[in-house]
Amino acid sequence: MSEERDGAARAAELRRAFDGTFAAPPLLDDGDATEALLAVRAGADACVVRLSEMRGLVARPTVVALPGPLPELLGLASLRGALIPVYRLAALQGQPVTAAPAAWMMLVEADGLVGLAFEELLGYLRVQRSAIAALPDASGAPGASWAARIGDALRPLIDVPSLIEGLRRRARAVGAHTEE
Repeated sequence: MSEERDGAARAAELRRAFDGTFAAPPLLDDGDATEALLAVRAGADACVVRLSEMRGLVARPTVVALPGPLPELLGLASLRGALIPVYRLAALQGQPVTAAPAAWMMLVEADGLVGLAFEELLGYLRVQRSAIAALPDASGAPGASWAARIGDALRPLIDVPSLIEGLRRRARAVGAHTEE
């Protein structure tokens, strides 16, 4: 009788362990870990963005122009009743500002949603993390610029947190300048 209870307890333990393997997230070996990217064209540049740094994607956003001190500010968009500031991604990357309407807008988190408008969605990619590397800055030290190897091409990887932080610094500087 004791053997039957031990066998039943062992079977229950094995069943829980087996079921638990399906509840746990899959483990990836660091050697073959991949990163999900979205390939976009912002201005003249084809670049990539980590999907993990995005909160959404909107096709043909309606953006109401808004004058402001930052030339990258395209205007405001309404999403589920909330107003979202929209910036032209190409302009944030230092490209000339154009008047052409944006075909796409990615939503990113920055103490609330912010829209980054771009011209073309090129596709979804999954690349090895080893294909993503920091690029050296002009002094030769690793900088905040990143790139991803996509086939034979090296594409700039938009570092969304750094981009948003730079935008905040510029907005604070402009705000302090206008208060004087």
